[in-house]
Amino acid sequence: MALINKQDIEKLINVQGNTQNALCLSFYLPTHRAGQETLNGVDSLVFKNQIRKAKELLGKHDVSESEITQYLKPAEELLNDNNFWRHQGEGLAVFITKGFSAHYTLPISMPDEVYVLDQFHFTPILPILSQNGRFFILSLYREKTAFYEATIDKIRQIDVSAFMPKSMSTTDSLKFDVRGNDQDFNHATTTTNGSNIVHGPGSTKGDEEHERVREFMQDIDNNLWQILHNAHEPLILAGVDHYCGIYRNISKYKNIVPQNIHMNENADIESINTIHDKALAIMKPMMQQSHSESLDRYLTVAGTGVTSEDIATVAAEAIHGRIDTLFIAPSDPVWGTYNEKSATAEVHAEYQRGDYDLINLAAVKTLSQGGKVFVSNYNGMSELSDGSSVKALFRY
Repeated sequence: MALINKQDIEKLINVQGNTQNALCLSFYLPTHRAGQETLNGVDSLVFKNQIRKAKELLGKHDVSESEITQYLKPAEELLNDNNFWRHQGEGLAVFITKGFSAHYTLPISMPDEVYVLDQFHFTPILPILSQNGRFFILSLYREKTAFYEATIDKIRQIDVSAFMPKSMSTTDSLKFDVRGNDQDFNHATTTTNGSNIVHGPGSTKGDEEHERVREFMQDIDNNLWQILHNAHEPLILAGVDHYCGIYRNISKYKNIVPQNIHMNENADIESINTIHDKALAIMKPMMQQSHSESLDRYLTVAGTGVTSEDIATVAAEAIHGRIDTLFIAPSDPVWGTYNEKSATAEVHAEYQRGDYDLINLAAVKTLSQGGKVFVSNYNGMSELSDGSSVKALFRY
């Protein structure tokens, strides 16, 4: 399953840049995993109303009826796909322009909004992409492996059964028959990737089991790489400590959190909510520390010329690649334009054709150029209580 990330945003930006004179439609709506809302088609009804609104907005841009039909064909196809609406998360984002469409199920609720602009609108999903946004959890139980996407508010299991082994005992390629004690790994004499292993004559049952476990972890990592190869979010390991240690040593993923969620292999498999609670006990302090340190850096140099709270200045400097850290507040769009000749941005009181949401522009440019973005009031942290919509710390 593809998870939305910064590379997806870059792809969408490239699409909008290569589609001359075409409008870009961005649909956001809250959805439901299950329950009466799903059975009664509540989500598809909301989307149907959004399609009607998109038609009106396209008409205001003087788009002909035939073009409107072409623009909205992918949306109509999604609307009529009953199976699609039975497999949703907390939110849905749909992006459409001429000759292109993409949709993403999301782990946080979305506002009920439709934007028809000259570019895609990403502000509602910035909490997922921000520094205080999403993280992953990999559960390494002997009899059940699982992968989760999580935020401060929500967690959902990602179906990776098509390419990741479910357990050691059912792996077809390795044919594990692991019955020994989990801690019986104390007879090894050589080191491979940080793991001590004895091979050949003189090896014990524990040594051979240890090698099989390491191969199993390698198999998981190689297959999970299909999801994580472009990701940068923190990954928390959950399971027996030595399983987590082996995986941490062999994994190609560079953003594994040092502390893992300890689970007793002999206990019942933890509920998804329990896993989430234990993960938050690790992640919240890390997020708060990163946020606090970044804010301290900003406050230390505020007013010296390397910071700004002016949205026009911030948007222009983001385009120039100068922003190291950006704090944004959830707010209505701030419409404006960027003038390439003067290298400046201008704020408009109301939307005009060709306008950007300057907050959206600043955040996306900052993320795409390796800067940090924090969304105010997310994870209980706020630094924009003075009414400003942005604070930016420049690289130089």
